[in-house]
Amino acid sequence: MSEEFARWYRGRMVGGPFRPFDSGECAALEREIGLPLPPAYRSFLESAGGEKLDYSIRLPACDSEPVQSFDNLYQLGRDDADEYGWGTLLGEYRRSRDRWLAENVPLTGLLPVARNGGNDILFLDLNPATHGQLHAFVHAITWPGYLGNHVFTKVADTFDG
Repeated sequence: MSEEFARWYRGRMVGGPFRPFDSGECAALEREIGLPLPPAYRSFLESAGGEKLDYSIRLPACDSEPVQSFDNLYQLGRDDADEYGWGTLLGEYRRSRDRWLAENVPLTGLLPVARNGGNDILFLDLNPATHGQLHAFVHAITWPGYLGNHVFTKVADTFDG
């Protein structure tokens, strides 16, 4: 792992730790999913695949909580225990298919790439017709004035967007 604390990617600071890009791990991920990663996301992984990206985005579908962040990035490859565990792209992809999320979100072709402190999830769309789009799943909070229902919504047309 790199000792760097931060790297810049397209004007945004990405926090570490950073792991070297492993093309074999990228190929294994694409093989298991059966779909290729978009060039913009692969470029991000190659140059700045860290663990933190502080930013906020506006989600019009979440009127009561329109600004969200997905700042905990999932990592390419294995974790420190040499497994595809929590926080790894392949581990999160596998787990998303066998949990309650699969009952609430159309997961075909979606790769979870980040989450926030409330366990809301950011997905990269790998389906051919919508390849590269980002979608968010935001959990409902059963409290007056907060999001009353789960929301699954498009966030951006591309990863760089």
